[in-house]
Amino acid sequence: GSGYCKYGWSKYAAPSGRCATFLEFGNIESPMYARLRHFLSTIYTRMQVKPSTQPIIVVLPLCHSDDTESARASRKQYRDTLYSVLFDMNVPAVCSVDQAVLALYAAKRTSGIVVNIGFNATSIVPIFQGRVMHEIGVETVGQGALKLTGFLKELMQQRNITFESLYTVRTIKEKLCYVAADYEAEKRKDTQASCEVDGEGWFTLSEERFKTAEILFQPQIGGVRAMGLHKAVSL
Repeated sequence: GSGYCKYGWSKYAAPSGRCATFLEFGNIESPMYARLRHFLSTIYTRMQVKPSTQPIIVVLPLCHSDDTESARASRKQYRDTLYSVLFDMNVPAVCSVDQAVLALYAAKRTSGIVVNIGFNATSIVPIFQGRVMHEIGVETVGQGALKLTGFLKELMQQRNITFESLYTVRTIKEKLCYVAADYEAEKRKDTQASCEVDGEGWFTLSEERFKTAEILFQPQIGGVRAMGLHKAVSL
């Protein structure tokens, strides 16, 4: 992903760990091959396994039907370089799968609609019998987890809640925020809750807890011009 990469053994229900995207490994201007090699070497080291001993499944970025030629070429370059690095590291076999398809398989289904909220964007992917239905269309909403974190930061600043970094805000978001089934009804409830962030102490939120995620459905609340998630799914 553009924010983080999760890795682990396929026999387990959850990832073994995660690390920052490979763009943070070395200089962004260094060759992609070098960055990917560093990134994958780091993962293998953390998992304490030799590349030559295990086949690997990699999750590739989702391709959209309205992608520009430049975007398609960039994805192809990324995929080809990734394969080159893995085989140069003596990986015995590589299988690449779309991330939305894998998410559906994890739910023990082969058909459905997958909503993938990424770092910078949200994709709505229709899948039938394990195949992405590009002819129907993959919808993309131009806001993701980073926008939610940024919006929560603004809400906390409005209440003069101090914090060290955006990482602190993200941690609070993951611990306290949720999606309201009925946004207007939620406003009339006492939703105050607290959590502790290591090294910074306790933080208390109230309506910020559900207001943060509401911009997925009412983007205008956060000053975003985008389609609401529910409308994108209904298309």
